[in-house]
Amino acid sequence: MSTRNNKRRIYKLLHNHFLGKSPWSRSAEEQAWLDVAPVGREFGSPDYERLQILDLYLAGQISSVDAMRSLEMDTLEALHQLVLAADLIVPRLDAATPSKGVFGGEGA
Repeated sequence: MSTRNNKRRIYKLLHNHFLGKSPWSRSAEEQAWLDVAPVGREFGSPDYERLQILDLYLAGQISSVDAMRSLEMDTLEALHQLVLAADLIVPRLDAATPSKGVFGGEGA
């Protein structure tokens, strides 16, 4: 192939590429799939149930006891380690809220 023919071929490829007629251009359907907004991390995950329980626990919709029971965990520390492993923030008691004892009363 001569240099002149090679230059013409390259020019044609570049020219068509910038006009959108490239053989590597995406179809409208492919581009639509690429433009889809991402959804929450739990959708499509094999750990959907576990992540959903962690989200409910962090939102305060279920208690730590319910979350530990659902996830079959023995300690609160193990639950918090699982929360940290999922890159979430472990909930803390609000300083303004007095902590209550096991039986709902204040300290002995």
